[in-house]
Amino acid sequence: MEEHAAEETGVPEPGARALEEECRQLRQALRESEERYRRITLAVTDYVFTVTVDNGRAVHTEHGPACVAVTGYTAAEFTADPHLWYSMVVEVDREMVLQQARRILGGEDPGPVEHRIRRKEGEIRWVSNTPVLQFDPGGRLISYNGLIRDITARKQAEADNVKLIAELQAALAKVKLLSGFLPICSNCKKIRDDKGYWTQLEAYIHEHSDAEFSHGICPECTKLLYPDYYRKNEGKEENNCTGE
Repeated sequence: MEEHAAEETGVPEPGARALEEECRQLRQALRESEERYRRITLAVTDYVFTVTVDNGRAVHTEHGPACVAVTGYTAAEFTADPHLWYSMVVEVDREMVLQQARRILGGEDPGPVEHRIRRKEGEIRWVSNTPVLQFDPGGRLISYNGLIRDITARKQAEADNVKLIAELQAALAKVKLLSGFLPICSNCKKIRDDKGYWTQLEAYIHEHSDAEFSHGICPECTKLLYPDYYRKNEGKEENNCTGE
């Protein structure tokens, strides 16, 4: 009777409700796990690829799963297209990348190279490619690993630093300072420069600083040079000047 009642009312039995709740919790856990994986993937800036070598030739390349975080491409996409990595390299950097590969296949460790790649969605990123060579007991190269590290942030910081230094140098080039002893004529007030030439005071200061001059005449010189004018205006403020 109870079973028929549950069927008639549409109310799930306790066991069914528990199963639904368990499924809901599993779905929630799956979503949380996927979100954690997504965040971890976005944070990854390094991955490793492995190249198998036979008689000095690269015969197989396998990219680690973290390649998608750095390049935007999955390991399966790299496997399906053996030339995908080379095509990602920005054209002006390709010869440098090829030269590194040639030296590695010749059994030489060329050290890391830094170059640009174009991610799947088109963004340009800087990467560092550090090879680690593997040899057999006879000294023959059998494979090598490449550590790919995203160094875009570092490159941007370096570019910003270079720009800042250039701006500071440009600013300093505009700053002219006067310092030390200045040989000056006690009569005409010309200044002797470091080459032994005597220069007008205004010209010297203008050349060695950002100062500009406007000329006038002080009351004492007005009295000396223009006595009639001075007497006519001596009732005015003594500090007034006449402009040229």
